[in-house]
Amino acid sequence: MNSKAKVKQATKNLSAKEMEKVFIGVAEYFNVLSEPSRLRIMYAVCGGEKSVSEVLKLCGSSQANVSRHLSALYKAGILVRRKEGATVYYSIADSATVDMCQAVCAKIAESLH
Repeated sequence: MNSKAKVKQATKNLSAKEMEKVFIGVAEYFNVLSEPSRLRIMYAVCGGEKSVSEVLKLCGSSQANVSRHLSALYKAGILVRRKEGATVYYSIADSATVDMCQAVCAKIAESLH
């Protein structure tokens, strides 16, 4: 089933009031992703689970900044995390998010040429 069909299937029986909640949720979701530092983090972990120190190296940002953005992505349900001893690992919660981000990045990258 393509993404358009999935959306139609998921929303076909929703009332206008329920659809308004969907729109608000989508806006909040995109708001979390609207920060370039968070997109950098998403890019860093889209290939697989990474420790916080690996994310730091890949993003080239400060510990405090990366931790703040990792926390926001985790709280939004975009990332999942697990602890192994003192090390925290992050990964993408849903591959659909990666697909969407990659499609948008490809679109923007194409427009640069």
